[in-house]
Amino acid sequence: MRRASPSILVAALAAAVAGCVGVPAPSALDLRLDFPDVRVLTPQWRTLVVDPERRAYRPIERSGSVFDPGRGLVYVGTSQGRFLALDTGTGAVAWVHEETDGFFSTPILLDDPEAVVAGSDGGNLIALVPETGATLWTANLGGTIRTRPVFDRGVIYVRTTTQRVFAIEAVSGRELWSFERPLPEGYLSGSESGVCIEGDRVFTGFVDGTLVALSAVTGEKDWDLNLAGEGHGELLLDDVCATPVMVGGLLVVTSYDNGVFAVSPEDGGQRWARSDLPHSCGIGALAEDVFVAVSGTGLARLDALDGATVWMRRFPAGTLRDPIVHGGLILVPDDVHGLVVFEALTGELLQTAWVGAGVAGVPAVLDGRAATIDNTGEFLSYFLAGG
Repeated sequence: MRRASPSILVAALAAAVAGCVGVPAPSALDLRLDFPDVRVLTPQWRTLVVDPERRAYRPIERSGSVFDPGRGLVYVGTSQGRFLALDTGTGAVAWVHEETDGFFSTPILLDDPEAVVAGSDGGNLIALVPETGATLWTANLGGTIRTRPVFDRGVIYVRTTTQRVFAIEAVSGRELWSFERPLPEGYLSGSESGVCIEGDRVFTGFVDGTLVALSAVTGEKDWDLNLAGEGHGELLLDDVCATPVMVGGLLVVTSYDNGVFAVSPEDGGQRWARSDLPHSCGIGALAEDVFVAVSGTGLARLDALDGATVWMRRFPAGTLRDPIVHGGLILVPDDVHGLVVFEALTGELLQTAWVGAGVAGVPAVLDGRAATIDNTGEFLSYFLAGG
């Protein structure tokens, strides 16, 4: 018998949204509903966060977002080098920090020290005062930062596109250690894995398909595992392009060309593999299951213990990123369709929220709210039923 998982009934979703007041009509955000009787995401407000004169260039906005509930703010960066704090109730801009280079990573919020931390394409890891945007410290890591930093026990761990992993002291920005895996000749990076922290180990993947476990204290390598296939031509795309996740005591990871793998975090021993799910660049976890976003195909829910398919929902997806599991919902950013919402238990496609451009960054989700930047440079806030 399958394990029980959180779910949301269609009637409950409709009732929850009906209880919202002061919500603009869906047309205010050009919202397209695939299932008009079930409105999971209801528009709240939108704010243009890029220079209007530069919107014609249509850059991909890959910055993620993060809510700050204690201050009533939400943070996001842009490809034009602006990092902003917006009021979660109105969308008004509270402050702006500007860099020469763009932001394509997901920021994190720290409690001790109190800071919001973001990485730029110029290689700067920046800690800012949440209330004002004043700079606490800047650490230049010498390479583009396009993944979400992770905070653990006073240390920030982060990856760069130069195939380096850093441990940075959160209070000062001082480098504690770094690990580098040289980029193999001929390899091209389609995306980058972030870091996963479990106990005293840091896990991350590299563009040649290698998964590495490092000591969180010293940065020394504990073990590595090659997930790459053989027989490639000149274009090599073995990237471990999704951040590994711990599910049911196993480390689940993807290789772009070679599928999904589960390994032991202790020694890297392989437990199962799904070579039939290549082009997976997003992973999310719930209980002892894992959600895998397969670009161009759809979303799969797998049993993390043996890799068996629980359900597979195919839809005409673009490039998908990490699924966000929230309550009984799954939100998937899609760079063609915008935000796509599924029911976690059954995989039913509930809604697609599309505003004229796709979503390439990681949305913020918290307490009945969801927010994201789209590829036109608009920052969008939604009420989230059941959240």
